[in-house]
Amino acid sequence: MDLAGTAAALGAVAAHLVPDPAAAGQAILDAILRLCGCGSAGLSLRDVEADTLVWSRVAGRLADQAGLRFPPDGDAQRHCVETGETILVSRPFAGLADEAGAPLLEGLFTPVRDTAGRVLGVLWAIHHDVTARFDAEDARILQQFAGLFVLALKGSGNAAPEPGAKPARAAHRTPPALADANPFIRKLHGFVPLTSADRERLQRLTDEAVAVPARIDLIREGDRPGGVFLMLEGMACRYRRVGPDRRQITAYLLPGDVCDLDVALLSRMDHTIMTLTDSRVARLDRTTVLDLIRSHPNIAAALRKTTLVDEATLREWLVGLGSRGPLQRVAHLFCELQARFEVVGLAGPRGFPLPQSQSDLADATALSGVHVTRAIQDLTGRGLVALADGMLLIRDPGGLRALAGFGGDYLHLEDRHPRG
Repeated sequence: MDLAGTAAALGAVAAHLVPDPAAAGQAILDAILRLCGCGSAGLSLRDVEADTLVWSRVAGRLADQAGLRFPPDGDAQRHCVETGETILVSRPFAGLADEAGAPLLEGLFTPVRDTAGRVLGVLWAIHHDVTARFDAEDARILQQFAGLFVLALKGSGNAAPEPGAKPARAAHRTPPALADANPFIRKLHGFVPLTSADRERLQRLTDEAVAVPARIDLIREGDRPGGVFLMLEGMACRYRRVGPDRRQITAYLLPGDVCDLDVALLSRMDHTIMTLTDSRVARLDRTTVLDLIRSHPNIAAALRKTTLVDEATLREWLVGLGSRGPLQRVAHLFCELQARFEVVGLAGPRGFPLPQSQSDLADATALSGVHVTRAIQDLTGRGLVALADGMLLIRDPGGLRALAGFGGDYLHLEDRHPRG
């Protein structure tokens, strides 16, 4: 409990209550950001006539969303108003994730009541950091400042939504065409035609994805698996440590990939899964995976095919390490990544994003960083590829495949049906 910090914040708020109530409201939100260590905080006020909740004041990363109106559709702040209780929810305001430009990972909500006990609105705080969590002390802070906000509202004569609030706009986005926008659905649908019910089920699961920074271990070797990870954005890898300062990457994980579908059957992880770039990752517990397999036969068949392709890809990597020279290994990896990115709509026939470092490429091909640098320079000098702005441009696809001896049979691209 930060008593000194709380006391200082209360003093700052009190100093504004009479001469400048609006500044007092801002001071309250600033104090919540500081004391709770959160990314955003705000006050939602009830507009009884329009039956909406309006973000009257917002501070932090979501400050530019002030004025947003929420219809009565059962969101977390509406539940807080109806129950009159402080609540903690995971992934609040899910429909705002794209518009807000920040991951909305955890929300703490407490009601704001007038002296008669009527709930005027909700005081809330949001975490955007996957490593942060609210606790009981944060709830106490929010409840303490909720009472002060009532005084600030009375002082400003603003116990209802501000006149200058933005025009009403929907707080929830309409999902895009699922088979095209979601890489996981797109990948599975490429193997087995999915019904609309299949797609809706998968979309609901992937809506639970969270933002994870680059170079974060999702799960480590020796950990007890609690489910499987699903990549929605970014890039990750599986690796094993080889001594104290070396590692071997055994697979790259791209958007749409499931990280070890059967790993939940094991008692301990035998490898580590790490993000290579800023990513968006969903976690499916074992019960959810079993439900998908039992209740959705098309999804089950598609998941099985993805597992078979993963196993075939690992065998191809083993062959490459044992039989290809440095130049052919790098060229073959580039051909594979291009084909895999293209499957989920993230590459064209002549290029794909290459965000990983040369050190990552070295760990995947069992080469030194010097060998990888020389290989890329050689491929560039031959006019086969070029690097530009985080993209690998394939100038001569046929020539690159011929040099690498890449056929792509192990990816079973011929098994994928046209999307519809």
